[in-house]
Amino acid sequence: MPTQTFLNLDKEKRNRIIDAAINLFAERTYEQTMISDIIKIAKIPRGSFYQYFEDKDDLYFYIFDIVKLKKMEYMKNTLTNYENISFINLVRKLYNEGVKFATDHPKYIKIIDNLLRNKNYIYDKLIKNNISIAENIYVDLIKKDMEKGLIRKDIDAITFARIIVQLTSNIAVEELDLDNLELSYNKMIDKNSKILDIIEYGVSERINWCLRLKICILNTKTIKKMY
Repeated sequence: MPTQTFLNLDKEKRNRIIDAAINLFAERTYEQTMISDIIKIAKIPRGSFYQYFEDKDDLYFYIFDIVKLKKMEYMKNTLTNYENISFINLVRKLYNEGVKFATDHPKYIKIIDNLLRNKNYIYDKLIKNNISIAENIYVDLIKKDMEKGLIRKDIDAITFARIIVQLTSNIAVEELDLDNLELSYNKMIDKNSKILDIIEYGVSERINWCLRLKICILNTKTIKKMY
């Protein structure tokens, strides 16, 4: 994390350093980004950099926290009002909000994309930890839906949570096109929706028949009430 010296800087200078780091980490991989380039663009002496941050890792972790907090702003309302949302619909909603975040902040997404495509020790420290947190949250939500009768109780919650996290994460890596962001975001939403539909409704024709029968029964009850 940045030192108190950095936090005490005037806003313009702090933002100049942050913007320089964001632009470079978005354009290049972590390994390709040099402190010399950051201080050159930020217009600060090398000695000042080490008064603000311990090293490049320290700066990168700080930038990643900025990205993470900004993304959470988009998901905050859903995450605090999820009680009446089924697990699958919650994942769908959160993913769509994540895509909205990506649309509004393409540089942040480029930083994440660089990290996902170049799995180094930074990835191990940042992404793996976040994945573990997401899986634990999903397990709790899956178990709640089991109690509500929305998810079969014989399903292993941990395995299900890991499948959801991996599938939705892989979509971003596979579909993100930095040269055509709007098109790739639409593809990501569409692909995520199709995957969640398959998970929710299954692939068995017997299950589909049962679902159609259930809908038919519900419609019949509705008609009887009308008359």
